[in-house]
Amino acid sequence: MALWSELSIDPEELGRKYRDWVARVEETHHGANHRVNQTAAFTPLSGPLEECTVALVSTAGVHLEDQPPFDTESIEGDPSYRIIPGDAAPNRLRFSHTHYDTSSARLDPNVVFPIDRLTELMNAGRIGEVAPFHIGMMGFNPDPTEVAERTAPEVAGLLADADVDVVILVPG
Repeated sequence: MALWSELSIDPEELGRKYRDWVARVEETHHGANHRVNQTAAFTPLSGPLEECTVALVSTAGVHLEDQPPFDTESIEGDPSYRIIPGDAAPNRLRFSHTHYDTSSARLDPNVVFPIDRLTELMNAGRIGEVAPFHIGMMGFNPDPTEVAERTAPEVAGLLADADVDVVILVPG
């Protein structure tokens, strides 16, 4: 596995792509209010990945069939989250989102919620354990205030309480 310093990513190019993305969001989304995290620094792993508990956090609008779908009608988005069991069967997953075509996710949930791939990594000894739960969210939130001030701290607390070492962020 390559270290961050070994990856061929030009930081200036990455910064330009981010600024272009922010400009596009501001142009196309009502009330866009992007946030830049000024306080949380990148934290490298403190131990081998093979000993880590790993969870998924997806903004693809993933939820279980018996959980309420995300609010796709509101122009303000939906800052709520759903707890998905770590061993949930992919055929129990549903996707509520209007800002991407969910047809591929419905055919194979692993394209935006790679729960089977995570289990395969655990079975191959590449990660320690699959977390006891994962988090599903809807990424469309033009004003991220509630996500930043309520949802993210709640989710981070839940993951920390479950002794999750690594979170894979999967966009929708």
